[in-house]
Amino acid sequence: MDTGSLNAASLREEQLHLSLLVSSGWRTISFHVVPVVRRKLGVPVLEGAQQMPGFPKGSLRRILSQGVDLVPASAQLWRTSTDYLLTRLLRELGSLQGHRLDSLSILDRVNHESWRDSGRTDGLTFGHLKMVLLWASALFPAPEDWAELQGAVYRLLVVLLCCLATRKLPHFLHPQHNLLQGSGLDLGAIYQRVEGFASQPEAALRIHATHLGRSPPPRIGSGLKALLQLPASDPTYWATAYFDVLLDKFQVFNIQDKDRISAMQSVFQKTRTLGGEES
Repeated sequence: MDTGSLNAASLREEQLHLSLLVSSGWRTISFHVVPVVRRKLGVPVLEGAQQMPGFPKGSLRRILSQGVDLVPASAQLWRTSTDYLLTRLLRELGSLQGHRLDSLSILDRVNHESWRDSGRTDGLTFGHLKMVLLWASALFPAPEDWAELQGAVYRLLVVLLCCLATRKLPHFLHPQHNLLQGSGLDLGAIYQRVEGFASQPEAALRIHATHLGRSPPPRIGSGLKALLQLPASDPTYWATAYFDVLLDKFQVFNIQDKDRISAMQSVFQKTRTLGGEES
């Protein structure tokens, strides 16, 4: 059974939260308990965002209509928080068939145990990975994108790698806000760890000695990072067809829809002249 402890010592004059530590079996999770006031304030999403694909019909409109939370920013000021809205969006994704939340759970554990050395080094947070899943769900809206677990994980990975390469992870509800800006993280080092996992996930997922052995060849070739940086110079690449090219490079595209295949091939033709890109 999971256990938790509430540390009232953290409730000091300059700290407006209680720290709650919960043991989940393989790690301890820290929660901040804060007072919340819910207000019917508008959420500044982009034009047409409430019609974004990949979510149950009408769910975005219904959730965003609930407004946002106000949480303490200081002893005198409050700030808006979209944490509750994001949690509701994840719950909607969990109601769909497929491995969306399973893929998030896998990357969360790999991030903690491998990329962050069991929490001993700074790195990506669960909040970062949660945002990656929301974008991946919108960019890959078809049920077949999430029908197979390995393919589902790689849909998160290609979005995450692109964000690390461009040093930009947009907030799902506030796309103008870059969640990686000012984070103080060594994004180059994190990129190398994530790319290494994407190339040879078996090395990080081995959990028993009988799984050890000769690793298979990397699933990617040269030219990946140059390809991943394209959205930094041309935001129109932030679209399904571009990310389908990345999936194809990892050999996990596996989509039968003719229109998507045609769109992917069109983008590929635009990028094949990049250094190291194979035809």
